[in-house]
Amino acid sequence: MNPRITRSRAVIAGGSAVVLGAAVAVSLTLSDGGSSASPASAGATHKAELSASSCTGPAGAAYIATAGYQAFDAVDTNNCYEVQQYNVGDPAVPDTGTSDTNYSGTDEGVAIYGNTLYFALTGDDEVGVVPSQSLNPKDYTDTPETDVKVGTDPTNLAVTPDGSQVWVTDTGPQTGEPSLGDVKVISTATDTVTATIPLPWTDPHAIAFSPSGGTAYVTTSAGVIAFNTATQRVSGLIPGLGDPQGVTVASNGTVYVTNTAQNVVDVINPGTNRVAHTIAVGQLPWQSALSPDGSTLYVADSDSDQVSVISTATDKVTGTISVTGDPASVAVTPDGSRLWVGGITSGVVSVIDTSNNTIVGSFAVGYGEYPQSGDGDEPTDIVMTTTLTPGH
Repeated sequence: MNPRITRSRAVIAGGSAVVLGAAVAVSLTLSDGGSSASPASAGATHKAELSASSCTGPAGAAYIATAGYQAFDAVDTNNCYEVQQYNVGDPAVPDTGTSDTNYSGTDEGVAIYGNTLYFALTGDDEVGVVPSQSLNPKDYTDTPETDVKVGTDPTNLAVTPDGSQVWVTDTGPQTGEPSLGDVKVISTATDTVTATIPLPWTDPHAIAFSPSGGTAYVTTSAGVIAFNTATQRVSGLIPGLGDPQGVTVASNGTVYVTNTAQNVVDVINPGTNRVAHTIAVGQLPWQSALSPDGSTLYVADSDSDQVSVISTATDKVTGTISVTGDPASVAVTPDGSRLWVGGITSGVVSVIDTSNNTIVGSFAVGYGEYPQSGDGDEPTDIVMTTTLTPGH
């Protein structure tokens, strides 16, 4: 679902297996309760078992968007046990007289606030709203879900710091028409769209908010747009950032933007809306994530098969972590002890101990019997919480 990341995809298509060189071996056990109607079948249980070492971490849950498979994974962060893979944004097929489901969700992005999950359902032009504490591990379809119609091809979303709104980027079809991209604003109180912000720039990507919530930063092909969230009007444009993708905002307001064309992270001063300086990283930097204390920025360098570790005190790279499979999505556990990295073409999530930057475990997302992806289990986005998924 990320067309720029193509190097390893061609390898997968050619039938070669992707192996995590620094990770331990992975073996999977799968029981589907006797049903084979869907890989995420009712009553299924799935556990990623590491043959060389245990995948450890703090108590909590991770929710992983697996775009292309119309589902998301709920995973225990303590042991990488996959509680269940749930379908999202998949309506029943009408007028068939059966219980058939239209698997069309294609969830590219995920956000969380409290115990509520929000998914950007690119294939359905909707945002799926799912209460995480209502998930049923015994039935992947028995999940209360509200689907909010937004614009064309929503790919990313973020919740305001106070939890009152969800902002969604609608990329529009890739026709080169600037008017087809916009930002939708959803009220979380009513799960309805309250505003549409048209964009004169094409291809909006990611969204992040300032700590106060007063400013929203949106990456587009023209640069980063700053919005006043109160007026929902443009307050600034930072151009010339080389097709920016990810955006992360520190607690002091500093904005970090992954510059995919120039292989740098642009550091933006929020007071001036100008690039203060740049940090050279690996090839095709995609998503980034800050440690909870704000001291470290982790950047997934997809085409370099690595994660760059950056000190925010000096804005310098202090090390790199080898992660094969085109790492694209990154998330840090709330206690800061583990970094999770999703390989977009391997379909594997690597778990890294942040105290020494070593891989302590890995697992294949979804219900594949081996690490794989293609157009299936692509871990495009990951969110973390300290609250366990029900039933585990």
